[in-house]
Amino acid sequence: MAHPPAKTIWELGSQLKFDEPLEADDERFVDTRSARGDFGFDPLLRPYGVDTKTDRIKFEPNGVYSLFCGHRGCGKSTELRRLRHRLNRPELFFVVFLDVLKELDINNLSYADVLLATAKELITRIGEAGIDIDRVHLRNLENWFAERIERHETTKDLAAEFKAGLKGEQGIPFLAKLFAQLTSSVTVGSIHKEELRKVIGNSFTQFAQAFQQLIDAADDKVKDNGKGRCVLFIIDGTDRLRGEDSDNFFIRNAYQLRQLRGNFIYGAPIHLIYEKNQLGQVFENIPKLPMIKIEEKGSDALYPEGVSAMKEIVYKRADRSLFDSEETADYLIKYSGGNPRDLLHLLMYAFKLTDTEQIDRRSAEAAVKELATDYRRTLNKDDYRFLCEVDSAPDDTHDRDKAEGLLYSLALLEYNSYWWRSHPVVRTLPGYIECMSGKRQEDETS
Repeated sequence: MAHPPAKTIWELGSQLKFDEPLEADDERFVDTRSARGDFGFDPLLRPYGVDTKTDRIKFEPNGVYSLFCGHRGCGKSTELRRLRHRLNRPELFFVVFLDVLKELDINNLSYADVLLATAKELITRIGEAGIDIDRVHLRNLENWFAERIERHETTKDLAAEFKAGLKGEQGIPFLAKLFAQLTSSVTVGSIHKEELRKVIGNSFTQFAQAFQQLIDAADDKVKDNGKGRCVLFIIDGTDRLRGEDSDNFFIRNAYQLRQLRGNFIYGAPIHLIYEKNQLGQVFENIPKLPMIKIEEKGSDALYPEGVSAMKEIVYKRADRSLFDSEETADYLIKYSGGNPRDLLHLLMYAFKLTDTEQIDRRSAEAAVKELATDYRRTLNKDDYRFLCEVDSAPDDTHDRDKAEGLLYSLALLEYNSYWWRSHPVVRTLPGYIECMSGKRQEDETS
C-alpha cells in the first residue's frame, strides 16, 4: 500500500500512527544509521556469522542469543522487520518472526507464553514454505499435548474443544492449528488462561525438549530445501516489558528461554544494557540502537545528520506545504529529542491544536507544551534533580539504578557512545528550570 505525504491537514490527522512499525517495503522508511552517530549492524549480525558487507554467512551459528536494546519509539521494531526481510534468504536464514504485541498480552507475559507462540510461528512458517517434516520429529509435541494438556483435569475440556475442530488433520497442519488455538488461549480475556499457563509451566521441560526436536529437524530441512542455512528467530515487542516484568523475563527466568538451543534475537528495553553482568550468562550479544542524535554531546549545537533524518521522517508523512515555514518543522524536530515516536506525537498534537489548515508556530509551541505535560505526570523532584545532574555533567558516572526508570519513560535519552541527556520537552518544565537554576547558583557560590 502506498503512503504518499499528506496534502491536507485532515489527511495528516487521519494517517499519523505512533506505534506502527514500518514494513521493509514501506516508502516512509528513512535510513537513520548515520543519524545515530557511531552505529552499525555489525555488532548484532557478526555473532551469527553474517558479513554485513556482502550479506553472506561465513559460518553457521549454533545457539546464539542476542538482545537488541533501545528506547521505546526509537525504531527497533522497524529495524527488526527490515532485518527479517534482509536475512530471510536461501543463502542466509529461514527467519521466523514473532510480534509479541500482536500475538500475546504484553501486560501479563511469561516465558512459556512466548515460547508457545514461537513454536506456533515456526510450525506455521514450515507449512507455508511447503517443507515436509518427518512425523517422527513431530510426535513428541503431539505426545506433550496428549499427556499434559488433553489428560489434565483442568484443561481436558479445552483440549477436547481444540481437537473437535481438527478432525482429519495430522502432521504440520494439525500442529499449526493446535498451537494457534493454544496461543490464543493464553492471551488476554481467555477464561482458560491461568489453568493452561500453569499446566504448560509445570510441563515446560517436556515441551522444550519436544520443541527442540522440531527446531533441529527444521534446521536440517530448510537447508535441504534451499530455504536457508538454518532457522533464525526474531522476537519483537518484548522491549515493552518494564521494571520487574523485564527482569523476570530476561534475567530471573532466562534459563528457561535457554532450554532451547537455537538462534534468537529479542527486542529489549534500553536499561537492560546495563545489566550485562547478569545477562551475559544467557545472552552472548547485547547491542543497542541509539537514539537519533539532534544535539552534540555537552552542547546545544545541532547534529546535521540527525536533523536531516528527522526532517525526512516528517516530510515523508506531511507535505512541506502543511507547515507555515521550515522553521516550524525544525522546532518540532528539536523538541522531539531525536525520538521518531515523539516526533509523531508532536505532529499529532499540533494537528489537534491548530486552528488553520497548516501547522504554524503557535500550534507547534502548544504541541511541545502538551508533550511536556505528558512527561510532567511521571516526574518528581528527585527526578528533576537527577536530570539536572546528568545535563550539567554528561561525562560523570551517574546512578544507574536511578536512571533505569527515566530511560524507560524517555525523560532521559541515551545517544551513541553511552551518553545521556534529558528530553528537550522536560527542560521546558518548571520543576526542571527551577532545579537547574538552583544548581547554577550553587556552582557560582562554591
